[in-house]
Amino acid sequence: MAKEIDNWNAPKETVVFKFFSIMVTTMTGLVTMFLIHVLNRSKFYGTEIIDREKGPYVFASNHTTMFDSGFIDGRLFFKNNLKGYKNSPFHTPEYGNFYKNRLMSWYMDHAKCIPLQRGKGLNQPAQMIVNEKLKNGGIVHIFPEGTRSRTGKLLPGKGGIGKRVFDTRVKVIPCYHEGMRDMLPVGTSIPKFGKKIRVIVGEPIYFDEFFEKEDTPDTWRAIAAKIMDEIGALKQKLEEIENR
Repeated sequence: MAKEIDNWNAPKETVVFKFFSIMVTTMTGLVTMFLIHVLNRSKFYGTEIIDREKGPYVFASNHTTMFDSGFIDGRLFFKNNLKGYKNSPFHTPEYGNFYKNRLMSWYMDHAKCIPLQRGKGLNQPAQMIVNEKLKNGGIVHIFPEGTRSRTGKLLPGKGGIGKRVFDTRVKVIPCYHEGMRDMLPVGTSIPKFGKKIRVIVGEPIYFDEFFEKEDTPDTWRAIAAKIMDEIGALKQKLEEIENR
């Protein structure tokens, strides 16, 4: 059983730590690209947006497998990672699923993970670290739905991402993907081969109209709803592209 997240300490981002982090994320990206482009049939749309946009921003995508961050970010941010530590995103995995032992904890820390724990609230210490990273120009991948979709259908956005955007005043880059569930069905840990995977990235979303409102759950949920609307629009755009 994983230790309580209260025992997790954010690593010190020394020069040595950042070097090993770049190595870990680079290797993860290479494995990811082999898996999704060689062993499966994948297409990515809108990658120029990731290449063009600079932090700070939240990278927001739908969520269908436990390894969405690795599959998607390993490919999308591969070139950015080679440019330096600050150019690749932080991730927000669930602590109990990924910090099971020392080796996994070492890997997750060097893969730029800020683990969260269900039930600890929107202001748990790790969430404050997310705010800090965004305020200092970083990129953070957050899943607006808050949990994996068991059917692949988009779920309503949760207030958590809205709170982070409201606190930090950053833009959001939306992303929609499909086919990950076919490659890694629920309950399996070994990816399947020959599956069709599609990923599309959208233009940045801005939230100035919300920042004059009160800092309340209704405001956070409204921000999350706007993000999910944009992800839904990307889903429709992807269908149009694929049907041409």
